[in-house]
Amino acid sequence: MTKTDEVAAISSKGEETAAMLASHDSPIRFERKEYDATDFGCQTCLCLTCPIHFMPLFPGIMGSKRLILDEEEAVAQVNCWCYNINTRRPYGELGSVDKVQYLCCTGVSSELSKSMPIFIGWGCEDERVSEIVAELKKRMKARGDTGQIQKAELALQEIRELRKENKLLREDMQALMAHFNLPSASAEEMERA
Repeated sequence: MTKTDEVAAISSKGEETAAMLASHDSPIRFERKEYDATDFGCQTCLCLTCPIHFMPLFPGIMGSKRLILDEEEAVAQVNCWCYNINTRRPYGELGSVDKVQYLCCTGVSSELSKSMPIFIGWGCEDERVSEIVAELKKRMKARGDTGQIQKAELALQEIRELRKENKLLREDMQALMAHFNLPSASAEEMERA
C-alpha cells in the first residue's frame, strides 16, 4: 500500500488525520499572515468618555495594533509613541481561541491578549474576526497540543506496522534457512542481532 493509498483510506475517517499523515514526512508549513488590529472604536470611546486621557486627539494616536501569525507562534504588537508591547505565544499556549461579542462589538479572545479581547477596527468586522479565529484554531490544531498528540499517535502506528513487518521478515528468513538446511539462530540470538 503506497502513501497515497494510505491517505485515501484514512481520508474517509477525517480530512485532518489524512492531512496529518500526508504531512508526517514533510511538516505542514503555514505562511506568515499579518492583520491590522488597531481598535479605533475602543480608542474613540476612550476619547469621548474621558477627555482627560493623555493625547486622545483622534483614534490611532493612542497606538496601533498588529496581529502577526508566524509559522510557529502568534505575535501581538502594540506600538504607541510612548510605549511598545510585543507579546509572543506558541500556538500550543494560546488556550481557548474564541470569537466574543461585547454589546455590538466582535473580537478575538485568547491567551495572547490575556483577559482583554482584541477588537478590530470599529468592532463591526465580523468576517475578519471569524477569519482570524479560524486561522488561529487551524494553526493550534497542527502546532498545539492536539497536533503533537496526533503526530505521536501516527508515529506509534508506524512503529507497530514496522514491528509486524519485522516479524514477517524473520519468519521468511527462518523459512529460507530451513529450506536451504542452514542452522537457524535461536530467538535470543535473533533479538540481539
